[in-house]
This record gives sequence, C-alpha cells and structure tokens, in this order.
Amino acid sequence: MGAAAPDLVWRMRILNVIDTLAVGGAERYVCRVAARLRSRGFDIQVCALDAKGPLRDELTRAGVGVATTRYSERFNRSNTLTLLRTARDIARLAGDFDIVHSYLFWSDVLGSVGARIAGRRRIIVSRRALHSWRHGSSRLLHGLESMSNLLATELIANSRAVLDDTERHERLLPRRRGVIYNGIDPSDYRPTTAPSTAELRVVTVGALDRRKGQELALEAVALVRKAGVNAVLDLVGDGPDRALLEERTEQLGLDSAVLFSGEQLDPRPHLERAHVFLLPSRQEGFSNALLEAMAAGLPAVVTDVGGNAEALEDGIGGHVVPSGDADAMTEALLDLTTATRRAAAGAANRRRVVAHFSIDASADALAAWYASGN
Repeated sequence: MGAAAPDLVWRMRILNVIDTLAVGGAERYVCRVAARLRSRGFDIQVCALDAKGPLRDELTRAGVGVATTRYSERFNRSNTLTLLRTARDIARLAGDFDIVHSYLFWSDVLGSVGARIAGRRRIIVSRRALHSWRHGSSRLLHGLESMSNLLATELIANSRAVLDDTERHERLLPRRRGVIYNGIDPSDYRPTTAPSTAELRVVTVGALDRRKGQELALEAVALVRKAGVNAVLDLVGDGPDRALLEERTEQLGLDSAVLFSGEQLDPRPHLERAHVFLLPSRQEGFSNALLEAMAAGLPAVVTDVGGNAEALEDGIGGHVVPSGDADAMTEALLDLTTATRRAAAGAANRRRVVAHFSIDASADALAAWYASGN
C-alpha cells in the first residue's frame, strides 16, 4: 500500500462513473483502484449507469458504495429522455462529491453533464481506447464527445499511445491531461505451472469481438501446427463473434486444438495452465489481460496497438508484432517453443509488472493527481 494520505486527501470525496459492472478491462480496473483509494482515505463511490454485473459484489466486499441510474430504461422509452434523466440522476449524486471521474464513452458524456449541473469544480474524463474504436462514426457522437471535453476540466488516458491518439483526433480537450497506467496486484498471480511438454499451450483473454482479433489467433495457431508444433489455443471470453470464431475453427481443422472457455470472472487458472499469452487485438488502450498474463510469468505475443508496446518489452518479455499479421504472430510463437526461452521471458514480464504496473502504483498516481489539482 502507498503512503498515508494527508488530511486534505482523507476528506476528499470521489464519484467514479462507469457504464456497467460487467466483466471488462475498464470495469475491473475501477473496482480494483476504488478499493485501493478507499484504503488511502478517500471517500469513494461508484455510479454505474447500469449496475448489472458480477463486479458489484466485489465493490461491496471492499466497502465501496454503488449507485445506479435510469440508463437501462432507454430500451423502454425515448432514448433522449432517458439520457437526460440519467444525467439528472448523476447530478443528484454528484452534488455530494469533490471530483467526478468517469470512464468510457457514455459515462464521460453523461457524467460530465451531470457534474456540471451539480456545479462540480473538477470533472475528469478518461480515455481507454484508440479514437477510431471509442464510439461510432456519426457526427452526433463526435459532437457529444467534444461537448464532454468542453465540460470536463481534466483528462486521464491509460497509455501514452492513447493520449497521443486523443490529441490527434479530438477537439476542445481539457487543458490538464496526463497518463496513468492500469495496474493489478502481482501477488494475486502465481507463475504458470504448465509442464514443459511437446504441446504448446497458448491462451488469449478478451471479449470475442472483432476489435480483439481472435480470428488471427486461430490462423496463427493453424500455421504453428503446420510448422510441426502441436499448438493448442484456449479462448477465454465470450461475445458477439463466438459463432463466427467457432465456424472459422472448423474451417481451419482446429476443432480438437481450440477450447472455447467462455467468460471467466477469474482467468487465473487458464493462465496458470498456459505456456504463452497471445493478444491479437486490433485495438487496445492498456490491456489488463496482458498485465495479468505477465504477472503470471507468461511470455507474450502482442500486436502493436494502443499501449501494448509500453507494457511489453519487445524481444525480452516476448514479441510485439504488427496488427493483423498472422504470419508475424506465427514466427513469434515459434520463437517461444523452448522452455528455457519461455521461462526467461516470463520471469522478465513478472519483474516488469511488479516494478511498474502494480495496482498500488496506479492508485498512488491517481491519489497524487486528485490531491495536486485541489
């Protein structure tokens, strides 16, 4: 845990706004960091636009209050009216807080409006994805984003790549901007226990969605097997592309080599049984799944998108390859077929997470940000 907070910080009240409490990178991070900030003396509460999801229990166990809004009513009545009511719900909550800090697109839009209605002086929006994947391409959504930027006083991105991308593509950004990396608790992760066998066990964790690129993982595993290595793939996650990925698995003749494990609240058992972590994404901000794999002592093959290259040291902890390039993924996986190579890369990855990407380091950075702007 970080150092004790000064009296000023101990009295500070923070309202985090997040879309849902479903299993996702941003949602997991908010749950983890909220608990750490509470232990540092902050009075912190989470407002989920729609509070459904298994992570609500995690917040409750940590003593973090959870509030919700009428956002889910958008399926039953006018979307515009529901969004206005949601902003009013946030405004009623925000009046009791010093800072409103939102995560993800709709939370940023509605959180900034609600905070302004409540007269809050400090409104922080987040950037956790590259701009081309943050929302649809309509003028309305771009306009809502610019409005949110104008209403906010501060912006925090979760990687340097995301901040640079934001500054290239968005307008009316808050003057105060910076980067605070995600974090995990390395002590929660045991080094992989997978035996050194002729079989190469590859795992990837993430929503089964085009932005995560799992079809490229399938192609790479097929090519590795064609090269004579008995590779198997564990796909941890669920989502809209599951049927397409199952069909592609059959087309590639990988039925016996691919396991669809579904969504897992705790992916650690899957990491512990693996030899290599593969992240074939087309889009990332700063991947929690990658940090978890690194903490589990796994070497990794990741695409050069978002903050992946900021987390993983290319050539030391594994390989950073071009996005969309199954051949490059294949070559990188083939380089990690020997146990000694994997052990050295995995150990380097765990050391890097401990040194730079712990949840305590992330919470300390957030605490310093909150206190310095007061």
